[in-house]
Amino acid sequence: MARKTARHSPAKTKPRKGAPPRLPAEPRYVTVANALMAAIAAGRHPVGSTLPTEHELCERYGISRFTAREALRQLRDAGLVTRRPRAGTTVVATQRRVPYTQTLGSLDALLQYATDTELRLVYTGTIEVDRALAREIPMGLGQRWLFGIGIRYRRDDEVPVCLTRVYVNPDFDDVARRLSNRADAIYKLIEEHHGVSVARVEQRIFAVPLGRDEALHLKAKASGPALRTLRLYYDSDDRLLEVSDSIHPGERFSYAMTINRSG
Repeated sequence: MARKTARHSPAKTKPRKGAPPRLPAEPRYVTVANALMAAIAAGRHPVGSTLPTEHELCERYGISRFTAREALRQLRDAGLVTRRPRAGTTVVATQRRVPYTQTLGSLDALLQYATDTELRLVYTGTIEVDRALAREIPMGLGQRWLFGIGIRYRRDDEVPVCLTRVYVNPDFDDVARRLSNRADAIYKLIEEHHGVSVARVEQRIFAVPLGRDEALHLKAKASGPALRTLRLYYDSDDRLLEVSDSIHPGERFSYAMTINRSG
């Protein structure tokens, strides 16, 4: 006679009242990054000092090389450190950085951007407009425009916001004599010394990868995401006065615009 075997269904467990659901532990690289951020904020790694190497972090925290690298990337994205080959990881700030946000609702707000920041010129000269440049920007082929390259900073910060290439109409080439290494808004120099006013600004925005030379100047990762803003400044006669072509590392810049319904 066959024996019957009892089947036992698994016991049902009831969640305890008031008990929060169990959440997965945070990734190890986040734990390490938070520990390093706390050490930086406490002054154990002051600005200008070098953080432990990936190998040293692996030994200290018992983590993999990948985890150490990802933890340092978190610090870089927060604006606390810069990383360069053979130079290590250097502390550049003690507090997590909030990306520069440009909020636009009018021409005055856009022009204020150049006033709220500081452009430090690294090159000034002239450039002849070739076919490639003339196709992108409405400048006369063969004309020679005043040309400058600068790094833009917030006035209370030493981490670059963007790299800017500036083109000035040859009608105002005397502006070159008035430029210093740290230039205020160039359009203001044109307005003050030539009796013209910016009446209209055309702006184009592109998502682009960050070039190697640009990344070097901006202390950012080459090929990382970046935002390119191309601005064309016109007077009331539709004469192009100035062009600014800026590249912003993606994690350091955001763009906000308010649009109101007309009527």
